[in-house]
Amino acid sequence: MTIKGERSEEREAKEEEEEEEEDYIRRERRYGSFHRVIALPSSLKADKAEALFEDGVLTVTIPKVEEAKP
Repeated sequence: MTIKGERSEEREAKEEEEEEEEDYIRRERRYGSFHRVIALPSSLKADKAEALFEDGVLTVTIPKVEEAKP
């Protein structure tokens, strides 16, 4: 399963993280494009996957095949 997305700069500017030390400054910005690849077991019905994006949280639900259920 591949999840791709993009976070806008305007929305994430508030969440910029900065760490200042004596000899360096580190800044982390949480915006831009991203992707994650997750290997799924064969005991799932990947073609029946459902996704819900609500309040900044992505929830992916994938049912098991009947044979894999206890």
